[in-house]
Amino acid sequence: MGLLSRLFTVIQANLNALLNRAEDPTKLLEQTLLDMQSAYHRAKDQVAHSLADQKRLEKSLADQRAEATRWQDRAVLAVEKGDDALAKEALRRKNEHARMAAQFDHELSAHRSNVDGLKDGLRDLEAKIEELKRKKSLLISRQRRAEAQDQIYKSIEGIRTGGALDTVKRMEEKIDHMTHLADARKELGSEFSGDPVERKFAELGAGASDVDAELLEIKQRLQIEHKRG
Repeated sequence: MGLLSRLFTVIQANLNALLNRAEDPTKLLEQTLLDMQSAYHRAKDQVAHSLADQKRLEKSLADQRAEATRWQDRAVLAVEKGDDALAKEALRRKNEHARMAAQFDHELSAHRSNVDGLKDGLRDLEAKIEELKRKKSLLISRQRRAEAQDQIYKSIEGIRTGGALDTVKRMEEKIDHMTHLADARKELGSEFSGDPVERKFAELGAGASDVDAELLEIKQRLQIEHKRG
């Protein structure tokens, strides 16, 4: 587990350095993912070497056990042949290989435990990488949305403080003035267009018509009052 522990320490140190420099979160995510993938490949290579060592230990253990069995059989054969001295030498060889087998068995047990820990760490690192990949798109999307909102708020604040609203108001006032001026010119154009004499007679005719109507109204009202009286 020493290698994986060192790899995680390096990744954490790099991540803290990026955070302290206030790096772009997108770049930070990309770099963290690259560091984790690099650590994963190094750890996987280490696990492969450890597995190779385990297989070598397993073979050595099997060889020592086989040799111990072989010398045990030779000791039996020597006893059968009545050669005790040869039998004792065979037993010494058998015991030597048995001791070596015990040492290999002890080493293999510790090594297997170490390999299992490395595999667990490798799987954990792999899971973290996959989790970061899944979160990457979501985090980048959230970052972009936050940046867009921040830019909008900055633009609104810039409009407020930069006098843009006052400029718009002045433009509205100017456009209103231009509209009123155009209406006034249209009204004057209608009023003063055509023959002045004809226009005066038209005004007199309109005035006489109004007076006649008013006079008729008065007469009618008086007639009604006389009838009542």
